[in-house]
Amino acid sequence: MEKRPFGKTGKEFPILGFGGQRIVDEHNCTEKDAIKIVNTAIDRGIRYFDTAWFYSNGQAETRLGKVVKHRRNEMWLATKTRDTSRDGARRQLETSLERLQTDYVDEWRLHNVWDYARLDEFTGKGGALETAIQAREEGLIGHISISSHSDPQILVEALDRFPFDSALVATSALDHFILSFVEEFLPLANQKGVATIGMKVMGLGSLVHDPERALRYALGLPVSTVIVGMETMEQLEQNLKVAESFTPMSDEERLAFFKDIIHLVEPAKVFWKATDWDNPTEWIPRNRGKA
Repeated sequence: MEKRPFGKTGKEFPILGFGGQRIVDEHNCTEKDAIKIVNTAIDRGIRYFDTAWFYSNGQAETRLGKVVKHRRNEMWLATKTRDTSRDGARRQLETSLERLQTDYVDEWRLHNVWDYARLDEFTGKGGALETAIQAREEGLIGHISISSHSDPQILVEALDRFPFDSALVATSALDHFILSFVEEFLPLANQKGVATIGMKVMGLGSLVHDPERALRYALGLPVSTVIVGMETMEQLEQNLKVAESFTPMSDEERLAFFKDIIHLVEPAKVFWKATDWDNPTEWIPRNRGKA
């Protein structure tokens, strides 16, 4: 697979990374299958692995940890905190390390900054960013990250507040049309040397009918790597096939793809950019929660 530099870290990774949210029972993936999928991903060259403290009440981290225990030096591990407070985030980090069976993670994210109020909580006095800085000094984490699914301008503001090493952002083809991280955030991040990780590649199911074009679109963006959730060997093989033979879409191919999916650009299908994930009827407003 093609490899790309990972910001200013001095590392580079294959363009396809592993989203670890789906190797769990609720996605009909057994522990045996999960371990086989992760081991195969490593064997085929994937090095970037993303998970989170809150995925499936810890099952996602626990299962990934069963491979980490044996292959830690072959994996770049990224996990996340949902808690915005210093003490709560610290507890989540310690739990993540225990589940992952490691004494450090390469990257730790302040996750899902959906409005400016949440950014204030993360970065303000007594916030989780204080935990991240201390944990980095202690060697418990290597790099500090942030993520957002919704408004790219929130992350623009975040980079003004702190020199984050990386950012995880929504970059599906559907995201192109509304609150676009590709247009509004990636140019600034790349200018500042901030590593960027693309997510929501399959549109949380909205683009699974056309996985090859969905992945080719995302891989063609100016990101450091792209993570895709995979709960079966078939999905892993399918995505590896695209990544290993990747060629960027031509303008004509991209336009044809957009024409085929434009009808899906509505809050009910792109609900991570809706005011309410559980009742996605309206797009989120810009500057939500801004003081």
